[in-house]
Amino acid sequence: MIARGGKLLVLKRAPSMGYQPGRWDLPGGHLALGESFEECLAREVAEETGLTTASPRLLGIHQSTGPYLQVIFRCAFAGALPEIRLRPYEHSDSRWVAPAELAQLEMIPYLEGIMGRGMLDFVARTIEGG
Repeated sequence: MIARGGKLLVLKRAPSMGYQPGRWDLPGGHLALGESFEECLAREVAEETGLTTASPRLLGIHQSTGPYLQVIFRCAFAGALPEIRLRPYEHSDSRWVAPAELAQLEMIPYLEGIMGRGMLDFVARTIEGG
């Protein structure tokens, strides 16, 4: 997850997505064969937002229903924050939101789970760029 100034970057899944279209999610994706978690994070965030990540720190692992695990990292972005560039077939919108605002959005199910486990508590304490 990318936090900045006490807010978290979330992306709205495109209507054409097969799983949970229209729901809000964190930037991320699936691990490629032979790829480290950190390499996956950097690649997926760059593909989905155009941002370059820096200083990834593991926050925890969340087990969803089904065969999936979410490996949750906190990361900063490298350099000045550029305009977020979305792939329209993957995401239709992006927002910076405070953790308390997430409950008002239609979230992807695992995001509710990581909120309940306190994995987003650090966001309110972040400083600009961190």
